[in-house]
Amino acid sequence: MSGPLSRYREKRDFTGTREPAGKAPKARAGTALSFVVQRHEARALHYDFRLELDGVLVSWAVPKGPSRDPDVKRLAIRVEDHPVEYGKFEGDIPKGHYGAGHVDIWDCGTWTPDGDPRHGLARGHLRFTLNGGTLKGAWALLRLGKEGKQWLLRKLDDGAIVEGDDAEAPASQAAGRRAPLPATLEPQLATLVDAPPQGPGWSYEVKYDGYRILCRFKQGRARLVSRNGKDWTGRMAVLAQALSALDLPDGWMDGEVVCLDERGVSDFQLLQNALDGRTAELSFMAFDLPYWDGADLRALPLSERQSRLEAVLAAMPEAGPLLMTQRLEVADGTEGRAAWSEACRLSLEGLICKRLDSRYTAGRGTAWLKLKCRPRQEYVIGGYTAPGGSRKHFGALLVGLRKGRKLEYAGRVGTGFSAATLSSLHKKLSALETDASPFDAELPGPGRDGRSAGGIHWVKPQLVAEIHYASLTRDKLLRQASFVGLRDDKPASEVSGEAAVAPADSDATANGKVGKTRITHPARVIIHDPDTTKLDLARYYESAGRLILPHLQGRRIALLRCPDGTDATCFFQKHISGQLPEGLERDGEHLLIRSVEGVLALVQRGVIEFHTWGGRAPHPDEPDRITIDLDPGPDVPWKAVAEGAQLARGLMREIGLAPFLKTTGGKGLHLVAPIRPTQPWETVKGLAHALADELARVIPERFTSNMSKARRRGRIFVDYLRNGNGATAIAAYSARARAGAPVSMPVGWDALESGRDLRGAAYNIRNAMDLAQELGDPWRGYEAARRTVGPRMLKKLGR
Repeated sequence: MSGPLSRYREKRDFTGTREPAGKAPKARAGTALSFVVQRHEARALHYDFRLELDGVLVSWAVPKGPSRDPDVKRLAIRVEDHPVEYGKFEGDIPKGHYGAGHVDIWDCGTWTPDGDPRHGLARGHLRFTLNGGTLKGAWALLRLGKEGKQWLLRKLDDGAIVEGDDAEAPASQAAGRRAPLPATLEPQLATLVDAPPQGPGWSYEVKYDGYRILCRFKQGRARLVSRNGKDWTGRMAVLAQALSALDLPDGWMDGEVVCLDERGVSDFQLLQNALDGRTAELSFMAFDLPYWDGADLRALPLSERQSRLEAVLAAMPEAGPLLMTQRLEVADGTEGRAAWSEACRLSLEGLICKRLDSRYTAGRGTAWLKLKCRPRQEYVIGGYTAPGGSRKHFGALLVGLRKGRKLEYAGRVGTGFSAATLSSLHKKLSALETDASPFDAELPGPGRDGRSAGGIHWVKPQLVAEIHYASLTRDKLLRQASFVGLRDDKPASEVSGEAAVAPADSDATANGKVGKTRITHPARVIIHDPDTTKLDLARYYESAGRLILPHLQGRRIALLRCPDGTDATCFFQKHISGQLPEGLERDGEHLLIRSVEGVLALVQRGVIEFHTWGGRAPHPDEPDRITIDLDPGPDVPWKAVAEGAQLARGLMREIGLAPFLKTTGGKGLHLVAPIRPTQPWETVKGLAHALADELARVIPERFTSNMSKARRRGRIFVDYLRNGNGATAIAAYSARARAGAPVSMPVGWDALESGRDLRGAAYNIRNAMDLAQELGDPWRGYEAARRTVGPRMLKKLGR
């Protein structure tokens, strides 16, 4: 055996390892040369640095990994050349084989030699430029001695240096990137859990009884913004003026506006009094610093952001309006439970637990958790009862929770009111009185809730009340409920309840492990606006597993892969060679997904989007759905898109189909009609084509079935091509590789009546699961709605 790969092949038994044997080396003309750095957890951790040249990967083992600091020279040991195919290898080399251990791609991209690289290698001085995800700019490899295998890898001084850089340091330890001050900022939210997280690496903070507020400083002026984006500067004018007087740099602080009682404990009733015009001093309890003084800090770990926040507040007056949140020293889950018990003994609201290494990510996730001392939740007021005995104004509030467009009754609240509160609240309720009950069903129990003649008053469901309660009955009704105060930082339409969940395994989270799958490069930003990491995406798919699997299982899959994120190259893939990870299987040359672990294994490989065939096993060649893709021109407003969907729905129902609706995560909508798998692709595609032509014929000013971009101007292209053999459509609940990480979301037809624009990132990986819980299953009845495609349908379309 001879040739440049002979030494490589001699060391390996390819019947037992998935490493590629490699094809005969062949230099690629006219294409950029690739490079890859692989993190290799063998007997000793090291990094393999590989440069493509003459059809092979010229390779060095770098024990400590590359450093982007020019003052740091790394030892690099020349090893045998590897096949170019090895640049794509990730996974495990089995025990007993050469190099046994785990291999991940740490960085990759292209490289450009400075001069003749062969001459540089021969003389032991190779200079080159890297263009990778992490490694960029000018570099050099210098051989120690004339013939030895030991080289030095060094970053050269240019604009791509990072002082103190270390390959094993978290990527998020880099300095915050320079960026203009964002006009808006979506807050990070905490998930309610029923126990403290286990393991180290968590910060514990006091949970305050106040209003979540983001403070934007610009040119010395402070603006206060509620968690749902409303400007509250006017409502908290005195506090805003006091914060402005501090003359701080431009930036965003995240915190809670509170009123502290004489014990220094936040009191929501005092806060309500202050906002109603009664004297009370407001304080801003800051706990995060997402942006400051020209730098976007959201990618930094919480520990770093809070250290910077402490440094800012250290220069503030002690008696001023700006305070640092109270933090507790907690080593692990056992100490966390003790801290929680003590917080409850002191009558605090609870604790907030935050991962010290977590980045600031908009929306609700598992990096921030909340532990409550007593059940407390927001409810929508739907009515009130007449007063009894000596009480004035009203007796009890009747409250509920939103479930889609419905308001489900949740019980009555008859305590917690002062005389002043009874009076002020009654005025607000009286202004909202209506004749009809806003609840979706009769209130339970005859004669309950004061329903004698004139004993109950219905109101428009617009006010949100914060309620303490002891527990819930089997019917999910409140027990021992007590009024805390009104909340107007969250609209009534979004009050759907919150259920505590078990905290995630913190050790797995720290190691980038989701389910059974280890996510490499978990902090790599793969989508922007806001920055979304590979780990964020994996966690979304884990939480969405039970919802997305019914749309994937049994269907052939096409994948959109973006291994280095959407800033780099993305490509479609329908096949995977080699051994498949757990949760995947083959259908001939096609790929099928069996479980959530299969989804996560593909996310680990850089998959963002999942697209599915229109047929399902055991009849993959006979489609079981018709998908009509409404693709509007760029100048078509949302209202016209929504109306177009209703018109298309009407035509589909007229010929006997029962379409369901979902967003695409782009600019259009999908109408999906379930059918019985009895017809070949050509018949089903022909019916879809006939539907598109009929819409274009009847309403030509709105629709076109011609895919020409010129014909789409001001119209909606009715795309029927999703129904051909081999054609695919984005799967329901799949994320999209677009700004905001949108999700293709199944919705009810009533969603079109709200006027809300459902395009783009209206549904995204940060809010999709909350909305799915709130809305329920909008596709209930999908299986029962299957129809048989036949000549009668075509005849109704004049075919």
